Amino acid sequence: MPNAPHLVLEAAERRWATRQGLAPTTLEISPGSRVALVGPSGSGKTTLLRLLMGELRATGGRVLADGQRLATMTPRQLRDHRRRCGALNQDPLVINQLSVHRNVLAGALPGWRWHQVVASYFWPVQRDRVAALLRRVGLAERQWDLAGELSGGEKQRIALARALIGAPRVLLADEPTSALDPTTSGDMVRLFVAEANRLNATLLVSTHRLGEIRADINRVIGLRSGRVTLDKPAADVDEADLDALYEGSRERG
Repeated sequence: MPNAPHLVLEAAERRWATRQGLAPTTLEISPGSRVALVGPSGSGKTTLLRLLMGELRATGGRVLADGQRLATMTPRQLRDHRRRCGALNQDPLVINQLSVHRNVLAGALPGWRWHQVVASYFWPVQRDRVAALLRRVGLAERQWDLAGELSGGEKQRIALARALIGAPRVLLADEPTSALDPTTSGDMVRLFVAEANRLNATLLVSTHRLGEIRADINRVIGLRSGRVTLDKPAADVDEADLDALYEGSRERG
């Protein structure tokens, strides 16, 4: 299994016309790091995650994985990088009309040849692999149910299994529990932290609920108005830091 990549932003920024999503930012994310991204909505957390994953291209500066610029990667190299990154979002993005099995399997499709993709539409391929993942996320009995029959928390578990099917070396979670009740949210946090530990993967979690994950991280990066205004070891972050970061916002959890 390949090692987790060393991720670096060198004065990387992202603009849309006159709107700046992320100001020039320089950061290093070492392999195996456990990082929480915090800050008010619109502060640049999602933009930062998408730049690291290669879903967005920086409009200035550079984004690198193991020393190679994402902007100069070939399409195949970029696909390989994205396959090493598993994403978990606020919206689980499941297709309600498909089975849980096929929703999870969708996470593997980008790395398949065309005939494998076609076969997956007609036969329940890799059923044992998917079943093993569903057992890990507590959905062992739901593999052949329609995804639309499951609750919101269960759909997030489908999304986690989908993200894990490629054994990612980086797990990027973008406010994955913000729509869940506190009990379900806590269960999900423990689950994706446990999976990151199992895979020895780098973990980056964007959240307003720092308290839920604080014991499982080693670094807190705070963003406000597209700029990094806080970057400390998790143990050193105090209430004054968070008060300043969220000043004027009611989103702090």
